[in-house]
Amino acid sequence: MDLKNLTELELYFANHFDTVLFPVLAEIYQSKREYDRTKRVCEIGLEHHPKSIDGQFILSQAELGLGNLTGAEKWMKKVLTQVPDHTIAATSLPMVQEQLERSPATLKASFKRAQSVDPNNQFAKDYLAAKPPKKSKEAHIPDVPKKDKSKKPLPKDISLEGVAISPRLATFTLVNVLKGQGLFQQALDVLDILAKKSEDKKRIADERKAIKAEL
Repeated sequence: MDLKNLTELELYFANHFDTVLFPVLAEIYQSKREYDRTKRVCEIGLEHHPKSIDGQFILSQAELGLGNLTGAEKWMKKVLTQVPDHTIAATSLPMVQEQLERSPATLKASFKRAQSVDPNNQFAKDYLAAKPPKKSKEAHIPDVPKKDKSKKPLPKDISLEGVAISPRLATFTLVNVLKGQGLFQQALDVLDILAKKSEDKKRIADERKAIKAEL
């Protein structure tokens, strides 16, 4: 069987849901940005192979593509439970958790892990170097209704009015987050920053093409 042939893989998977090759098919769908199909293949495959690192990670990326930050967080954490030094999962997780407004303790632990697997990770360095704001004893914070945090708005330092996005925030993960929320122009802005940082040029070109097709 040709593992690069989508038709062959689809036919094989349809007759062998228990195949260990499901991440191969899922990865092809992911590369085509068919996130719903990617998610479904991974969910079926993980029913038979629940400890598949590749399956869990690809599913986390599909959830990002769909804008489901809670789902992405869940599967990244599962990956890191088995492979604590999984670089992409470790460096992406704190950024997702920051959007979900997880507790300072959770964020600090995640950023520390990100820095441990990638000492040059500037995002982690900046977060860990920042001093937490002091709480005023007299300040009164009114009760705020709970909101669904599965799809968060843009970070506070990213404006819909076109204010420059901080280079330290520019990652492919952020591109997926923005796309998932329908913020395609902002996603293009992030890709411009990534291009200046000499990131994966082919991936940047593919992402731009896909985003412009949505505009």
